Amino acid sequence: MRYRVSNGKTLLIDGPACVHLISGSAEVLGAEIKPEGRIIIRQGKRLPFEANPEFEAEVFMGEQASCKEINESAIPQSWRRTVTGIISEKKRATVLILGGVDSGKSSFSIYLINSALKANLRVAFIDCDLGQTDLGPPGTISLCFIKNPVTDLFKIFPDDSVFIGVTSPSGVINDVLNAAAKLKGEALTRDVDLLVINTDGWIDGDDAISYKVRLVETVNPECIVAIQSSDVLNPLLSKLNEKRIITIDQPGNIKRRDRDTRRLLREFSYKKHLRGSKIRVFPFSWVHIEGYLKLNSKGGDQLRERMREILKTEILGCGETHKSIVVVLRKDAGLDEKAVKRAEAETGKRIILLREGDERGLLTSLESSSGKMLGIGTIHCIDYNNMAIKICTPVNEAVSKIKVGRIKLDSEGNEEGILF
Repeated sequence: MRYRVSNGKTLLIDGPACVHLISGSAEVLGAEIKPEGRIIIRQGKRLPFEANPEFEAEVFMGEQASCKEINESAIPQSWRRTVTGIISEKKRATVLILGGVDSGKSSFSIYLINSALKANLRVAFIDCDLGQTDLGPPGTISLCFIKNPVTDLFKIFPDDSVFIGVTSPSGVINDVLNAAAKLKGEALTRDVDLLVINTDGWIDGDDAISYKVRLVETVNPECIVAIQSSDVLNPLLSKLNEKRIITIDQPGNIKRRDRDTRRLLREFSYKKHLRGSKIRVFPFSWVHIEGYLKLNSKGGDQLRERMREILKTEILGCGETHKSIVVVLRKDAGLDEKAVKRAEAETGKRIILLREGDERGLLTSLESSSGKMLGIGTIHCIDYNNMAIKICTPVNEAVSKIKVGRIKLDSEGNEEGILF
């Protein structure tokens, strides 16, 4: 279908769709789209094509896609004023974006990035949203140095990532803070002019507020941009009154996504970063295996021996969090439930039991000897008899460390849930 859009109007397109600009000029979140340009819009995403000053486009829409014209800009005036103010200061700045779920944080981040690139600034972006990350695979905190305008951060790959292994910061707050600090330090060594840090939408409750306050203290931004709707951020912002905070409006045309759509977007990302995977075999003696299953570390050996003594059965593998201990047993191993209760009483932690084979599909990261994340993979199987782990991964470089997460995928890269 063809659309001709005149000055002052915007075409809102929900994917899956492909937009082919035939003539004129359009702008998408600050990125100029010229004739013959083609923009792909993912299912679950919405992009605004603003006439600049007019354009004609052909829109190819898939199932569940939609397109409508509105008689206004999709960019609120408060966004324009804020971005202009940040860029005009012409000094190095870290900008942290706060907002609830589906408030427009990613769209504002892209608009700020594109506007900064137009001003010839050197830009870096850190994505701290574990569950709805646009940049790296879900379960990671990622950094990218952006040199060209973007309409969707999904289209680029991160320059560095830190694997956390879950899709929510609750329970792994220290890991997220350490990852954010590490990546900010890396960004600043590259002498960027603007570092944009996007965050997740967890803002309700004391735990969420405490986490966001600690994140602000960790990354120490020169500016906090808060996307406000109905004063939902006030409890958090009241704890940040010592910082420079700019409150901006939430756009009225933001796309709301249900749980199924959010899971679908995560699955797009898993598949993007697992594309080209092959099974690689890593003997325990070649790599250090840690995370939620510690198979060959000194600490893992000690924990496994302790669990064997308490549970009175063979233990294949163990892992430990601040609230639980994961124990892997053989498929046919017997176990006394009273022994499990005794182990929980002695350790003060919940005992989570897995049977051999339950680890299949767990998301992992693969790291180099320097600690750089090379990519992700999924566990194909663990051969406890021959002391080796088989990983399905696109990584073909030398691997020194494998971190095991809790996200479980099927063989097609679809999310089966969070294990234990």
